[in-house]
Amino acid sequence: MANWEQDLFDLNFKKEKQIDGSLTYALNLGDQRQSYWTKITVKQVGRPQKDAWQVICARSEIQVGIWKVREATKDISVDVYTSVEKMLSAIKCQIKLKPSFLLRIT
Repeated sequence: MANWEQDLFDLNFKKEKQIDGSLTYALNLGDQRQSYWTKITVKQVGRPQKDAWQVICARSEIQVGIWKVREATKDISVDVYTSVEKMLSAIKCQIKLKPSFLLRIT
C-alpha cells in the first residue's frame, strides 16, 4: 500500500470499487448542515502511469417533490493534483469548510 493511501485512511476515507473495476477513495461527511461538502472522492489518474490524483468535492441537498424525495448535487469541485502533499493539504482544508448560516437553516 502506498503512503498516500494510508494518509487517506487516516482521514477516514473508505476504499470503494466501482462498476468499471477502478478504485476510488470516498469520505462521506454527512449532513449538509454540518459540513460544506457532503462527499469527497479521490481517484488516481494518469496514463500510461498513474501519477496524479483527481479530487471531487460534492455538495448534495435533499429536495422534496410532490411524488418523491431526491438527493440533488448542488455544487461540485474537481481538481487534479500531481503532488501528494498538495492533495492532502487541500483535502484537509476542504474538510474544515463549514456552510454559512443561511445554508444551515435552509
